[in-house]
Amino acid sequence: MKVVIIIPTYNERENTDKMIDILADILPQIPDHQVEVLYVDDSSPDGTAQVIKSFQKHYKWLHLLEGNAKQGLGSAYARGMRYAMKDMHADYLMEFDADFQHPPQDIPRLIAEINHGYDYIIGSRYIAGGSIPAHWGGNRKLLSVGGNLFARFALLMPQIHDVTGGFRLSRVKGFMDRFDFSTLLSRQFAYKIHLLAYMVNAGAKVREVPFHFAARTSGDSKIMKNEMKETLRVIFLYQTKNPQVRRFFKFAVVGFVGYLVNAGTLQLFTVWKWGSVAVWGISTELAIISNFVWNNVWTFSDQKITGPGKLAYKFFQFNLTSMGGLLIQTVVGTLSDWLLHTTHYRQLVLAFAIVCLVLPYNYLMYTLVIWRQKKN
Repeated sequence: MKVVIIIPTYNERENTDKMIDILADILPQIPDHQVEVLYVDDSSPDGTAQVIKSFQKHYKWLHLLEGNAKQGLGSAYARGMRYAMKDMHADYLMEFDADFQHPPQDIPRLIAEINHGYDYIIGSRYIAGGSIPAHWGGNRKLLSVGGNLFARFALLMPQIHDVTGGFRLSRVKGFMDRFDFSTLLSRQFAYKIHLLAYMVNAGAKVREVPFHFAARTSGDSKIMKNEMKETLRVIFLYQTKNPQVRRFFKFAVVGFVGYLVNAGTLQLFTVWKWGSVAVWGISTELAIISNFVWNNVWTFSDQKITGPGKLAYKFFQFNLTSMGGLLIQTVVGTLSDWLLHTTHYRQLVLAFAIVCLVLPYNYLMYTLVIWRQKKN
């Protein structure tokens, strides 16, 4: 396999000669694969490109792609990746920092995972054996760890431990060669969020390899805050285009309508002085009916249930899968009335809290049981 390590630079003259010297020692020791390096320089005024050119006289594996102006990290990687695939015929693309935050000694460890059939190999700071700089302050660690944790769940990818890092190796065939770089959601740091989401959702076989992330040679927590804002923006843009997220949003809206039905009948039956079991049980069942109808005609419209017999069967099944929520709401509501002498206002708040509690359970049951997508 041919691996191209892509290293974007802007004013990295001081690090470049050191990095190339180290790579010259490491690359010949990597077995089984042809490894080359592509520097992508955005017209660094400090003469970074000239340093690279001086080394090109000695190393055939060293390449340089120059740009006209600084356009951002994401743009540099996009330009480099397109060039590596088209002109260098790369089989794998490695993203790598120019300033030693990614230890060059770990490059062989990531490349070795190609031999085990992995499509996407991630250098991970947040699995056993990985780390972030110990001397970072508490705020900086919180931004790094907390931001990554939020991104994992916002992307609906809790199985990936490091989604915000930039030390990665991606298979070209069937993956990166199908990516439309004109759709890249960020020209800056957060480009990596889009590429990671694309690779995982494209079905890439993923492997995380631990590594020790080195301290940034320049910059401060302000830069990290800006990166976090950009990351949040990209996650939002990406997920609004995700059909599964749109479906969940519809489901949540239907759930809120069900809550209004629940809350309205709850108030009405309470005014009529019905017993607690009837108040909570019947109002919850009416909400279930509302949820079934609206989910069928809107949320899961592409898998809409039709026909009297099938509708009756699926509605019965729907009630069974909703039994957990029904029991929770009935029991918790009744106990609340008995123990706390719940007022009408507290009753509404409690009902909303219970709806939020059972929302993930209901979505899972509806997706896997009621409107389960048929396999081709």
